[in-house]
Amino acid sequence: MNFKPVNTDYEQRFWQKGIRNIAGIDEAGRGPLAGPVVAAAVVFDQDAELIEGINDSKTVTERRREILFDQIQANAKAIGIGIVDSTEIDRVNILKATHKAMRQAIGRLKLKIDHILVDGRGLPDRIYSQTAIVHGDRICYSISAASIIAKVYRDRIMREMDSVFPGYGFAKHKGYGTRQHQEAIQKLKPCPIHRRSFGGVKEHVVDLEKTTNTRLLGKYGEDLAAYYLYGKGFQIIQRNFHAGVFGEIDIIARKGGLLSFVEVKTQRRKVYGPPEEWVDERKMEQLGMIADAWLSQRPELDLTCRFDVIGVSLQSHGYRINHLEDAFRL
Repeated sequence: MNFKPVNTDYEQRFWQKGIRNIAGIDEAGRGPLAGPVVAAAVVFDQDAELIEGINDSKTVTERRREILFDQIQANAKAIGIGIVDSTEIDRVNILKATHKAMRQAIGRLKLKIDHILVDGRGLPDRIYSQTAIVHGDRICYSISAASIIAKVYRDRIMREMDSVFPGYGFAKHKGYGTRQHQEAIQKLKPCPIHRRSFGGVKEHVVDLEKTTNTRLLGKYGEDLAAYYLYGKGFQIIQRNFHAGVFGEIDIIARKGGLLSFVEVKTQRRKVYGPPEEWVDERKMEQLGMIADAWLSQRPELDLTCRFDVIGVSLQSHGYRINHLEDAFRL
């Protein structure tokens, strides 16, 4: 199908009627097996200089998208981002989750919106005056800009997820169902950001209530702890650092000038007390030696270090996390 070059024809129809705040809406991440769906809403002034190269994000290289992302941010009157995670996607389905992300994006524009231009079929409600444009990301300037913002924003999230959940290759495939990703799911089993209602994932979900595989239980507990820390603003530096005979430390995470060495304890049934209380004096000394080994390889770091313990209690309808900050000192 041949398309006219991306242009502002749709926007001009409204601007000429004195309707000013026109938001283009698009999403990224409906199809992947993991990660959130992200929507963006972008508003331009009528007299804003057009950015050369804006097009459907799928037709633009990753490097070019990053450049356009910065240019759009500099030139747009307003930008809003909406994010709906995999848990909500599984709960309500991907279509409703996409609509929710779009509404979030509109709500975060901090402008009174007069009309929205939506890629595809549009929103099912009529809260906003809207025009649905099939293939809008290929012909409508504001929608194309929104597609780039949403795509780049989501890609950045998935690159961060690569260190939170190593082994799946999120930085490369961004959660899409590539052969590499499918093989990783089969081997490692789904992690907390996988969409468990999607084919290719649901077949490999482990029943944490019944499994006897303690390795998988431990890994999933560490996954939950790493994701929890990420949500608290930590950057996950490394997972499962091995120091030879001393053993390993589960998570190394950084937040500003603070470096946390984190021991994770996971339990399925409350038999031996809270899991965070399982770290004894011998284990503390062991963790201290592992931390010293890690730091000795990075003498340039000048950070405040501490030891944290995170207890993960897996329950029939979810989980509970208890985070003991600065849990012990050596």
